[in-house]
Amino acid sequence: MSSIAQSAISNLKEAGLGDILYVPGEQAYEARRTSYWSLTPQLSPWAFVQPRNTEEVSKAVKALVGTPGCNFAIRSGGHMSWVGAGNNIESGVTIDFGLMTGISYDSNTGLASLQPGSRWRDVYVELERHGVMVAGGREGLVGLGGFLTGGGLSFYNCRYGFACDQIEKYEVVLADGSIVEATNTTNPDLFRVLKGGNNNFGIVTRFDMRTFEAKKIWDGFNTYSKTTSNQMVEAYVDFSADLAKSPDSHILAMWTQLPGASEYIINVVLTHLDGVENPKPFERFMTIPGQHNMRTTTVAKKIGEFLLPSGGYNFWLTYTFKLDRQVIYRIVERYEALLDKLREAIPDNNFGVNMVFQPLLASWQHHSVVRGGNMLGLENLSDDCVILVVGNEVGTAELSDNVSAPVLKEMFDDIKSYAKSVDKHVDYLYLNYCDGSQNPMGSYGEENIKKMREASAKYDPTGVFQERVPGGYKISKVK
Repeated sequence: MSSIAQSAISNLKEAGLGDILYVPGEQAYEARRTSYWSLTPQLSPWAFVQPRNTEEVSKAVKALVGTPGCNFAIRSGGHMSWVGAGNNIESGVTIDFGLMTGISYDSNTGLASLQPGSRWRDVYVELERHGVMVAGGREGLVGLGGFLTGGGLSFYNCRYGFACDQIEKYEVVLADGSIVEATNTTNPDLFRVLKGGNNNFGIVTRFDMRTFEAKKIWDGFNTYSKTTSNQMVEAYVDFSADLAKSPDSHILAMWTQLPGASEYIINVVLTHLDGVENPKPFERFMTIPGQHNMRTTTVAKKIGEFLLPSGGYNFWLTYTFKLDRQVIYRIVERYEALLDKLREAIPDNNFGVNMVFQPLLASWQHHSVVRGGNMLGLENLSDDCVILVVGNEVGTAELSDNVSAPVLKEMFDDIKSYAKSVDKHVDYLYLNYCDGSQNPMGSYGEENIKKMREASAKYDPTGVFQERVPGGYKISKVK
């Protein structure tokens, strides 16, 4: 172990954190190392430290910043799946929020106070006990920290905007270990840049979020054969074009190649947020032959059952384009070509590829404006758009690096080129779906970049979160 590693561990122990400090060779260390959703970020840091409260986060930051040359990472749920995402580190220490999972609700203020180590499935179960809900993640094991500081696509974007726009107050540990709050009136510049600003300014240890009435939902995971692909494209485009008029509806349209399967299937997740059965916007999908599995349920029950497969090496890319059926047809064509290339390179078909289309409506920016604004640059969007994300899972790191990444990047280069040729390209990337090779903050707009740089200089004048926390997307590196 290096002298820097030894000093960091010694300083953490001197700070009184020895009982929540895990080093290689210990069972607790290995449990945390292997607890990531994807195998890709299962790195081996010098140590994991698991604070139990904000004061211990402050002590950990002071100890690590006070160790010259020691870098560190911050893990909430650890769901981002590229090395360097910021949720783990190889040569450094990982601050792991696995013990900070508090969830509480204040009926007087209508706010839910959530610690960053909580998972959305647990948040929803607890809040539904009080008859309320928040706009959060749509996969049960996703953590709060990265999701909310990256923006946050939820079931409720049409109603309320991005999840980060529902935050009323942040509790933050700054680079010098001080603990501050950020609201629309207290440290308002910090409050705004945390909404989409990733891990550039401090460590959020509590999110206070607006709640609303928890209602039954009409929801289903509907499955179709690949022969319905053209019908599905047409239905998806028409649904998305009318979505602003039907903000009670939600859709995820997924082209899915399962490991070992001979051909892909199409999954369409439809949700009516007020529990209306068989609403008109869903009608077209219900007439396409397939397995229709709609039912009345709750968000907590739905999320408890909807968990992405884990245990592989993952590579994701995302792209945004103006809503257009011809672009989607081109994407499906390239998806099928991608599968052919993967089958050629991986003869046993031991790979999975999930391609998801999600609406991004121009009207969502209004929700951000009325809640103080965010950093996402939505004000630069004048058209209804689609967020595309493709995730590829394989069995080894070598296949991920040498097969998945190159063929997926080739696919996205073609899609971007085609979209530009028909004037459907959009210069926006949703941070939480990006790979490290992408530059989401570069799409936020010059004014937002300026505000983030000013906030970084003010709240982190020595550049700890730019240099000593190397993971994530750094505002100092945006061109």
